Amino acid sequence: MSVILIYRRYFMKRIEVISLDRIGLVSEISNVIRRMNGNIISHTANAGTDENNISVSHFKADVDFESPAENEAVSRRLRRIRNVKQVKITDL
Repeated sequence: MSVILIYRRYFMKRIEVISLDRIGLVSEISNVIRRMNGNIISHTANAGTDENNISVSHFKADVDFESPAENEAVSRRLRRIRNVKQVKITDL
């Protein structure tokens, strides 16, 4: 009997998105990550107001990508979402 070991490499990233808050925002961010073959391991989404009393959302997620995803490509797609103001991606 032979044993086959399957090695899976993880490509973990932390993604942070600052946007004007609105209904459906977290769904849109999640869909972009899914379309880029990312699996959200954990996430938080908080809403508050800025100094001008405008509703702002701060989404943060740790994401496992199936293959090496380039930070700029992921960032570019997330910035296309309506009202996204800032995207920050770091390798974990």
